[in-house]
Amino acid sequence: MANLSSQLEELRGEAEAVLSSTGSAQEVKKDVLLMANIPFPLSAKYHHIAAENMVTENSMGGNRQETMACLQRLSTALNILEKYGCNLTSPNRPKYWRSVKHNNPVFRATVDAIKGGRAVLCLYGYSNQQPDGLSFPDNVMEPDVEKVAAVTLEVMTLRMELEMLSKETHPHPEFFERIIPSLSQQGTPPEQGEDVSVPDELLAPRGEETGGCSLCGGAPSLLCPPCGSIPFCESCDLVFHRHPSRANHKRERTQAPENCTICCAFPVSAHCSTCGQWLCSECDRLYHSHPGQAGHSRTAVTSATPKRAISASLSSWQCVHCTTVNEVQAVLCVSCDRPRLASTPSAGPEEPLQPSTITEWQCKSCTVVNAGSSVLCEVCERPRLATRPPPTPIRPSPHLPELPRGTDTQWVCQFCTYVNSTLSSPVCEMCDLPRPDPAPLPHKPLPPSPIKDVPLPPVKPQTPPTEDPDLKRQKLMREEGLKLIQLIREGEKEGVSPEEVYTSVRISGGNTVTPCDWLKSELPHHLDEICARAASVQQDYKMGHSGNSGAGEDRPGLAAQGGGVQVSRAGAKQAWLSAGGDTEKAVRQVLRDRRAKVRELASLGFSDLARCEEALRLSGGEVRGALSLLQRPLLEPFHQRLWSDEPEPSIDISHPDKQRVCRRLLAVYELPSWGRCELALSLLQDPGAPYTLEDVVQAVRESHDRDFIRRVLAKECPICLSLYPHSKMQSLTSCQCSVCCDCFQQHFTIAVRDKHIRDMVCPVCWEPDINDPEHLNNYFSTLDIQLRECLEPEVYELFHKKLTEQALIKDPKFLWCSHCSYGFIYDGDQLKVTCFQCRNSFCAQCKKPWESQHAGLSCEQFQSWKRENDPEYQRQGLAGYLRDNGIICPNCRFQYALSKGGCMHFSCSQCRYQFCSGCNNPFHTTCTVAQCSVTGLHAHHPRDCLFYLRDWEPPRLQALLQKNGVAFNTDPPHGTQAGVCGVMEQKDEGGRQVDSPCGAQTQPGQAGLCEKHYREYLVSLINGHSIDPAPLFTANEVAVACRRYQVDDRRGENEDDRAYYSRLLRKLIEEVPLGDKVPRKK
Repeated sequence: MANLSSQLEELRGEAEAVLSSTGSAQEVKKDVLLMANIPFPLSAKYHHIAAENMVTENSMGGNRQETMACLQRLSTALNILEKYGCNLTSPNRPKYWRSVKHNNPVFRATVDAIKGGRAVLCLYGYSNQQPDGLSFPDNVMEPDVEKVAAVTLEVMTLRMELEMLSKETHPHPEFFERIIPSLSQQGTPPEQGEDVSVPDELLAPRGEETGGCSLCGGAPSLLCPPCGSIPFCESCDLVFHRHPSRANHKRERTQAPENCTICCAFPVSAHCSTCGQWLCSECDRLYHSHPGQAGHSRTAVTSATPKRAISASLSSWQCVHCTTVNEVQAVLCVSCDRPRLASTPSAGPEEPLQPSTITEWQCKSCTVVNAGSSVLCEVCERPRLATRPPPTPIRPSPHLPELPRGTDTQWVCQFCTYVNSTLSSPVCEMCDLPRPDPAPLPHKPLPPSPIKDVPLPPVKPQTPPTEDPDLKRQKLMREEGLKLIQLIREGEKEGVSPEEVYTSVRISGGNTVTPCDWLKSELPHHLDEICARAASVQQDYKMGHSGNSGAGEDRPGLAAQGGGVQVSRAGAKQAWLSAGGDTEKAVRQVLRDRRAKVRELASLGFSDLARCEEALRLSGGEVRGALSLLQRPLLEPFHQRLWSDEPEPSIDISHPDKQRVCRRLLAVYELPSWGRCELALSLLQDPGAPYTLEDVVQAVRESHDRDFIRRVLAKECPICLSLYPHSKMQSLTSCQCSVCCDCFQQHFTIAVRDKHIRDMVCPVCWEPDINDPEHLNNYFSTLDIQLRECLEPEVYELFHKKLTEQALIKDPKFLWCSHCSYGFIYDGDQLKVTCFQCRNSFCAQCKKPWESQHAGLSCEQFQSWKRENDPEYQRQGLAGYLRDNGIICPNCRFQYALSKGGCMHFSCSQCRYQFCSGCNNPFHTTCTVAQCSVTGLHAHHPRDCLFYLRDWEPPRLQALLQKNGVAFNTDPPHGTQAGVCGVMEQKDEGGRQVDSPCGAQTQPGQAGLCEKHYREYLVSLINGHSIDPAPLFTANEVAVACRRYQVDDRRGENEDDRAYYSRLLRKLIEEVPLGDKVPRKK
């Protein structure tokens, strides 16, 4: 047993792996067969599905035959479940694999018809119940292929066992007989005391003992080796092998049939090897006259039996079901509608055909048996569910002579072999298929069949039939109907309704005048007569209503004194059509309709009967039109107020009639519901509510929650801490902050007038960070729309001016005026530039104020001249040098006459660009260097930046200059203030950036500067001559610099300190260049 268990698990694992990867049931068919043959009970063999419960619950029956029929239905359902599982495990799953619909007829007839079918679908993953079926849960993106493969394998194995059990080839049927006792009982259980014996010959398949057809027991003519050499007759072979799975079987003919395989009436005279048909001469001629079958090769067949004279009985055939004798042309029995070639019904009770066994279907038009998967008939192409067309009634008459075949008054349908009596009919009366091409003209006769025609049976002359009165009456009704349809179509062209045409035809009788002409000439007189008689009778009705007469309505012939209300022609015409053209009935109908309509108008509040009658007359008898006429005077004040130029009166919230106020709110402000109107009114009537009507209406449109509306109507401004409704608050698109409109306007007015363009951010959270140019453009494009409505015109114009300057900074031809800080585009090529704003001049290259001595000299020559000839410049000494070589913004190129000492973080006042004043590298919080781990505001400085060299002592910097042969100053200039440094610096005083002298104490030997600015002076000479400070680095400084600039500092084996640091220094100088943005002015 352990060996069998291991064998079962091994087969199960291999099959599950193949099924989960390919989803093909054919590849695991061998393994499934092996698993089905293993002798295990169902409860031990199946782990996932409840196989034993499914078999017992779906095996209803008192004997083996009934039980096997139930198990066959279970096998069919398992086949469908197997396809569901294979679809889920297939790599190419169907498009709608996530759901199984209950309205699927296959699902209802198979899976839903058994017990336990939906449980298997739940194991597949269809666990979500839907109104129309089952589906996977929404959170499941893909099915569990391994689990589905395991369940599908067990479904396939159980189906295989059931098929083996039904074919009695199961190696161990005792496992099923233990749980289903009825499998051991043969036939219906006998009653107690009754001896019932079933003959063995009745249990044998039909035809085996007698040598006949295996299906109907008739004379066999074919053997099918693929089916086990089972004999078939021609009819059963045609039906049995039409199934797609058996269509390619090669059959062998036992003997040539005696009669034609199509008509089954005349002896065989030809055999077609192409289509395999045995045909008589007439069927051969008709069948092979089709263009697609004209090239078939046929051979003549000589009957082995002596020819017999064809009797007159061949002109009819007897139905094997109801024994009715039918004419030879009839395909279906006239009594039971069964086909001509249907087999003899079995003696036992006919079992209802289960949906799972419907593999073929018979066309109700041409009786051809088609495959179960086809939708249209293969011969007549009619739908599967189409009913049989009503045949032309054929009344047999003993005196009707049978016309010979091929006569000019009949033609035979080549699809259903029905003989049509009408030569001009383009389609067959039986199958509704088109008639084939007519026979060629006499000069091109149809090629005769190579087989000699069989002589037709003699016919007796018969008397012509008498005309059937029912057919004559139907023919007359059809002609009258067609004539009426033609008149209606002509009337539609003239704008006349079908009712008018039909009524005019009835009234005019056999008059030769067309209905349209009669309606134009005679109908107005009839309508006027109806109106006149209705007016007189209506007057009688009014008198009777007052008490003088009570029968005027039913006696239209009475006359009355005085005039009455006239009925319109439209109302009279409608009554005339309803009465079918009868004038008396039309008058009574008019009065009844008028009375009902007057009562309807009176029920709506219009009690004046005279006005109601007049309104009905003017509206042509329509209540809707009369109501509009009666309401028009009532709506006149509303129309006058609607079209007047006077302003709409305001809504009085304190009006005592609350419904009137709510109606006004609903009409004027178009609130969504009556409840919203009452909510708005209650909010406005709250004591001490500071809300306006417009604010409340807008808030009520957005929500019906009272607490939410109160919060919307009372938002606090974070700047002035006042309460405002949401509609009075402003917010930017870059954040969620909201401020009141006044604070919003004041903040941006001050920012535009007194601050930089980059200060125009949210006043609460100071977002967004607009250093990114792309972000800057997107932000200001939306801010421009908001500021246009809230800023004053001159402030808004200044905002656009600053915005334009910000965009022009990126242009290389953009210049800043050194006198007034005005920016503009300069296209000239001269050094002297005149500002458009202050009309002062400056140098376009060095940005210094223009002097006459600069003309004709370069900027370097002009600076040399000033150092040699300008006493004021000489008096300033190195302070003037540091001022002239001050800070230049790398972003907007604005020049500052300031020193670089102190904090190296510099913020440009023009563009707010943040950079290092020593190396011009940007300061940022989001670093672009991948290896950087600093999160705060920082910059990456080169080794020759003032950021690092300012920590060197002046003697060390002087030694570096002396080593490279660069001269430097140590004595102060004549005339300078002793002991105080005069270099200009940018200082932060009270939150504002102010330019002022340094004022620090000077040291001897430092050229009249403080130590900080003297170091700056020496570093400027080092940078101006591009001197590398690395040769003076100490060993520790070399190691720190290598780590800072990601230089490989691994020590070699047996390498001493001197060689190690010398190698690191050379590697640092070679791999890490000096700063490319460091100012190099000399």
